[in-house]
Formats: sequence, structure tokens, C-alpha cells
Amino acid sequence: MEESRSISTGQTFTDRICFWGKTEPDTPAFIFWSKNGRHVLSRGEVLDLSSRFAFRLTELGVQPGDVVCIALPNCPERIIVDFGVHLAGAVTMNGQTLRSDGQDIIESMCKAKCRVLIADPDQDNGACSICKQRFELVSDNKHSSVIKSEDVPSLMHMVYCRARKSEFLTSLPSDTYISRSRKPTDIASIFTTSGSSGYSKLVQHTHKALLVICHRLREITGIRSKEDISFTTAPLGWIGGFPAYFLYSGAPTVIIDDTIGGEADMLKFIWNIICDENVSIGGFASFQLLGIFSRRELWESSGKKLKKVLTGGQPLKRECLDAVGNLSDSILNFYASTEVGVICVVELNESNKHEFKNNMTLNPVSGMEMRVVDSELKDVAGETRGEIVVRSETLTVGYIGDTGSNASFLPDGWFRTDDVGYVDARGGFCVEGRSSDAIMHGAYILYPTWLEEKLASCPGVQQLVIVPVPDKLVHQEICACVKRSEGSLSREEDILHFAKAAITGNIPSAMNVVPKYVVFFEEFPLTRSLKLNRKELAKLARERLQL
Repeated sequence: MEESRSISTGQTFTDRICFWGKTEPDTPAFIFWSKNGRHVLSRGEVLDLSSRFAFRLTELGVQPGDVVCIALPNCPERIIVDFGVHLAGAVTMNGQTLRSDGQDIIESMCKAKCRVLIADPDQDNGACSICKQRFELVSDNKHSSVIKSEDVPSLMHMVYCRARKSEFLTSLPSDTYISRSRKPTDIASIFTTSGSSGYSKLVQHTHKALLVICHRLREITGIRSKEDISFTTAPLGWIGGFPAYFLYSGAPTVIIDDTIGGEADMLKFIWNIICDENVSIGGFASFQLLGIFSRRELWESSGKKLKKVLTGGQPLKRECLDAVGNLSDSILNFYASTEVGVICVVELNESNKHEFKNNMTLNPVSGMEMRVVDSELKDVAGETRGEIVVRSETLTVGYIGDTGSNASFLPDGWFRTDDVGYVDARGGFCVEGRSSDAIMHGAYILYPTWLEEKLASCPGVQQLVIVPVPDKLVHQEICACVKRSEGSLSREEDILHFAKAAITGNIPSAMNVVPKYVVFFEEFPLTRSLKLNRKELAKLARERLQL
């Protein structure tokens, strides 16, 4: 334990990349799948190619501590670019483009004082094509351009990474290696939050903090480098898709190459990959887990069972537990944030899944402190709801260029999560959602998850989400956004009739939290990290209702 702990506190990404690159270098590190087949990066190749790319960056004048924005999807090139930036001593920043005009990535690069943007010029409507409209081209060559930008004065170069044509990796200069040392307390990466509540925040993490997060994940999952293979659908640029298992334990990770994509039947494609690679630990969003489980013809005939399924980012629903014993021996439900990493986890298996209740996250991970406080930041008693605050050595060193968020950081190292929750009778934490999602309904404040739980068992409903819509009288009215179950013909009046029966007898009648509106959707909008995008869903509901 002490030895592994010293790795997380005394080393940097450069140390870990170099260590695994020289330890059994032919062992697979990352396995990418697309409809075109399989691409394996061994440990030795990761070090070799990343070192070559680091050299290319130094030729452009990149210095230790410079920020490099990476606007690439999941692909082999993304791994090499990410690790190459670290070997050059620079700082990686996730390049997120959610707006068609590119204003979000422009503002992020400006705040972080980015020196280099790495993007794929062949990606349709990607960061490269969007940003080129805002930059002045000074000089150009096959691999990069010198640029000027009034919007991002610090930006000097755009580096091209043509992932689809598979020419980037072969173009890297041979026999040119570089590996610059950094300190564990130096900034390693800048992550972007999901952006579901507006522009993304830029979250800074040190090498030490990220390696401690890696250490905790390894402890929680029990992953072993020679025996376990993990699978993830999360973007590499998000903290949830961070290559923790490889950096810490050397365990190989299976990823879908998003530059090419999979088959039309994506769930079948994913399950076939899991079987072919003999994956033992699978990371899924809850809707992906439910989707695979609903396809009984896939997993029953395969005879494949995962050791563990990891999920988070969305509330775990009771129906997901049916996968225990069928798809997996257990499910680990994580409560985490970009600012602090994994906060809380509960492992559910055949022996304890009957104890599950919605929003359960249970116990803080090792080294994490949690409290529930009221509006005056005083601890609340019993099962009283309040805001969750946390403290950990993995807490971000701060946001970049967002002074308005300084109130999130309290004295003595505590951080306000903006999440509403409570401690149950057994001492376990339950998280109900963002306090900023609260609906100001007349004299009452309604937290959507409470009402969603009440309505979850409505016949003919696959998923129901409560969002606010504007109202002149009560400020915000309640709208139920509904995805019907397959074959369901549920109507608006069916939903409202069920809601009246489920709610009226349990709360004061004056509160009147029966939804005023019902809007049906085929699919709900998601963020890039596969979380429900409540803000976008509320916008779509307003447009449908013409409010």
C-alpha cells in the first residue's frame, strides 16, 4: 500500500509513461476498435510515438508549462498526442467545441493562454475548420501552421493530426526522442466540465492529484495489469475517460475509435468487442448498460460475464441491477466530479443489491471527506437535505479565468459541489442532483429528482425527466419530458392522471407539484460526457411548448 501510495504522490505522467514503455514493451496498452477493425498500441509504441511527437512540439518552440489544446476524438492519435504533450513538459487542455461558431473553444483557449491547437483538418465541422475562420495564416506546411489570432493572442501554432487517413503516426520523425521532467505539483492537465449549465469551466489538475485519482480507482476496482482488460466509452479528454488504469497499473484499455465509429447496431458492436477482447471491467453510462441488458440475444448466447461494470454521471436506476448476475458479477456506481475525481462509490452484487435505493452512492472513497450543509454552510442533522461539500488532496487547484466561481472554494480546503443530498439512517450518502437544477415553483423549491422518483413507475414510460419552463404567475412551471417504452401509446392525460394519483396523497395540496405540461421525446439530449443535458432538454421543451 505504501509503495503504491508513493507512486501517486512522488511521480509525474512522464515517469509513468516512461516506466511502462520500458516494462514489457510488447504488452498491449490501448486497443482501438472501429468498423474497419482493430488497432493496438503496445506500451513500447506509446512511449516511442509519444516521444517523437514531443520532439515535434519542441521544434515548434513549445516550452515546459505551455498549454496545448487538443481537439481530437477518441482514437490512437489522441493517446499519442496527449502523452506527447506531457513528455514535452507541456500542459494538455481538452478542446471542446459545442457551439457551431466555435466561441466556446476560442474563449477556453484565450483564458488558458494556449500556445498550440491540435486538431484534425479533415473532421467535418471540427475545431480546425471552425477556428481557421478566426485565425490569420502566417505560414503553412504539411504538419502545422504558424497563425495569429486577435481572439487568442497567445496562440502561435495549429498542428494537424489527420486521424482518418492514418498518416499522422507514420509521419512522426524517427530516432528523435525527448522526455522533459516536471514536478508532481506542476499542472498536468486542464479539463473542461460538461457544459450542461453554460460555458464549460476550465479545471486545473496537478500530476500528483491525477495520479492519486488513478491510485484510488485501482484500489476500488482491484484491476490487475496482467489479468484485467478494461473497456470505456467515455471521451479521453474528460476526467471520466482519463487513461487511469494504464498510467497506474499498466492494464490495457479497449476504446472505440470515434474518427471512424462502429456498426449501425452499436450495442451489438460494443458487446462483440467485449467478448473478443475478453474484457473484465466495463465502463458504461446507465442508458448503455440498460440497452445492452435489454438485448438478451446478445449476452445470453455469448456466455460472457464481466467482473465489474462501472457507471456514473447519471443516477443509477433499480432496473440496472438486473444486470448483476447476468452481465456482471457486480456494479460499481460512482459519484464523481471533474473538480475532485471520484468522491463516493457503492458496489452492488447479489448479496446486497436488495438494499439499493435511488440516488444511493454510499461511502466516500479513501482520503475523501464529505459533509452535508445548509445555506449558511452549517452541518445538517439526520436525513435533512442540503448541499454536499467535500475535501480531498485531489481537489483542483482552481478554475482558469472564472473568478465568479471562487465562492465554490471554502476555507480549510472544502469545496461546494452544488449537489443536493443527505445522509441516510445507515450513514450512507445519497445524491439527488444539482442544486442549480432546483425549480422555483411559486413559494416552493422543487428538486427534480424527488418528483422523477415519484413518477418513475408510470406505465408505458421508459424515462421521465422533470425540467422547468417559464411561467408568469409562479416563475417556473413543471414540465415532464417523457420517453415512452417500446410499443407504448401513453398520452399526456395518462401521465398526468398517474402523477395526480402518485403525488396528491403524499404532500401538502397547496404545493401542487403535478406537472402542468408533458412533452414526448424519442431521445434526450446528452453532453459529450454522456450525461443528461438538462439545460438543453429544458430549452427543447420550451420550444415545443412555445413558451
